[in-house]
Amino acid sequence: MIVKFCGFKSDEDIEKVKDLNVDAVGFIHFPKSKRHVSINQIKHLTKSIPHRIDRVAVVVNPTLELVTEIINETDINTMQLHGNESIKLINQIKQLNSEIKIIKALPADYHLNENIKKYESNVDLFIIDTPTENYGGTGKVFDWNMLTHIRDTKFLIAGGLDIKHLKQLNQIELGQMGYDIASGIETNNKKDLTKMKEIIEFLKGDE
Repeated sequence: MIVKFCGFKSDEDIEKVKDLNVDAVGFIHFPKSKRHVSINQIKHLTKSIPHRIDRVAVVVNPTLELVTEIINETDINTMQLHGNESIKLINQIKQLNSEIKIIKALPADYHLNENIKKYESNVDLFIIDTPTENYGGTGKVFDWNMLTHIRDTKFLIAGGLDIKHLKQLNQIELGQMGYDIASGIETNNKKDLTKMKEIIEFLKGDE
């Protein structure tokens, strides 16, 4: 089960997560997000994360120049694309660095099947999130029944998830490989170690 925690902004929060059995940690570089961090902040924060954990830069409709700067200036190994990025851009990112993993976030709307078909040959993983004009970060869940027909596709579920939602999702037979969680591991806009530990224990046990 893949566990990605997202929206890290401070040394204090990195200290809480770096020794946990988490698969990926995300940094949001999108000024409209309340969890936005600068490239310099990403550079600083990623230095403290062990390389067993994927370091993910979350961007929205980036230019190739921005992606190049993030890859060159920080210790990220994964780009998470949240906009309407072209296949051409994705291929250009791969040409910059063939080791960079590509995650494509998709809204859970009526274009979902179409978008999966569009991108699936060019990305490593999908994140399916609650639809919003601000490209994620709603803190709200969507109707998970939309995912019942998706098979043979690598995807994580996102969108306002907390331990209560994860326990509900565990009762439904879906094809997800894991979860991407931001608001559900926070208390007063800071990462909550107790919540993170509880989620990891539930999803991974003694793994």
